[in-house]
Amino acid sequence: MTRVAIYNLYWHTYGGGEQVSGALAEHLARGHDVTLLGPVEVDPTASRARLGVDVSGCAFRAVSGDHEASEASADFDVFINGTYRSSAINRAPRGYYYVHFPEPPPSSRDRVRQSVAVVGSALLKPVRRGPGPLMGVKHGLERRRRDVSWAQTYSGFWANSEYTARWTEKLWSVKTRTVFPPVRPVVDADWNAKTSSIASIGRFFDPSLGHCKKQRDLLHAFATMHASGRSAVGDEQWRLTFVGGADGASRDYTLGVRRAALGLPVDVHVNAPRQTVVDVLSGASIYWHGTGLGEDAERHPERFEHFGIAVVEAMAAGAVPVVFGAAGPAEIVRHGVDGFHWRTLDELAEHTHRLMTDPELRRRLASSAVARATEFSIDVFDRAVDAALSDRPA
Repeated sequence: MTRVAIYNLYWHTYGGGEQVSGALAEHLARGHDVTLLGPVEVDPTASRARLGVDVSGCAFRAVSGDHEASEASADFDVFINGTYRSSAINRAPRGYYYVHFPEPPPSSRDRVRQSVAVVGSALLKPVRRGPGPLMGVKHGLERRRRDVSWAQTYSGFWANSEYTARWTEKLWSVKTRTVFPPVRPVVDADWNAKTSSIASIGRFFDPSLGHCKKQRDLLHAFATMHASGRSAVGDEQWRLTFVGGADGASRDYTLGVRRAALGLPVDVHVNAPRQTVVDVLSGASIYWHGTGLGEDAERHPERFEHFGIAVVEAMAAGAVPVVFGAAGPAEIVRHGVDGFHWRTLDELAEHTHRLMTDPELRRRLASSAVARATEFSIDVFDRAVDAALSDRPA
């Protein structure tokens, strides 16, 4: 039986990356001997409850980081790295890396520092011993050198979207195939449960942290619609509901969204239980997603949505997605077929108002969205993984 190791440094965070790693483990454990690698033992009960994956058939081995994971990989036939921005060297006969997104491209300042580090390291390479300060400079220059040679130790790279695949090939110089993440519906579509509501699901991240879901901008768009009377159709007032987690680093941003929502038909649920997500998506007729608004795709590609699990969950629930037209969501949502793409807040408002006032269009796009969501199912994922492992088309 093939011995497979799946490495994830963040099992305990129960995020989208961990959902993918767990799905890999569940699928491969049906025919292989699978061991999970990570710093804290994986709890099968919590994984089933929070990620919807069953890892009870897997063993566990503790590793504290990339170095120990690399050493451990030598004991397996197949090593799968599912850790975000890992640079662990693979020592197994076959190694695969599931890429959620590579590190951001170097800035102009980074390129200057890299050039200095390369030249300085070359000049000091012959120096084996010397004064402490000199050796400190040498080690510092070596640490600053951008080295992706570890990537050559892997047999293959799998990306969560075509967007991620393009950047992985550009930044790591490796051939990459797209294996979309598996998405289990939070709730099935029930047309009788739909209300005049818009949902937006995602963590509240302060923009200074990089990857922001743009709740404040979405709220501004809705407030403008409300002020102009476009958030109501006849006597029916539409509502906007945000649901997402938040930590201390984004406290001010989150509170700012809450304050701005006062007096508007807007609900803001922070760190709410999973049932809140179920209830909100059950009633939502439209889904908003804004990650990437105002960002530069060439300078900061990491600030865009790399895939968009929440978008697929909303589609499966029968909410028509109106998404920022770039990166992962633009691959998931077919403009005019399953939902709409937008680039400006005015476009977001136009598409949304059209859906509000045309129930037939809304129902047609919602039905297409439900069907589209099945193309990102666990069965599709399992087949894609088997094809990737055997190096054949999916």
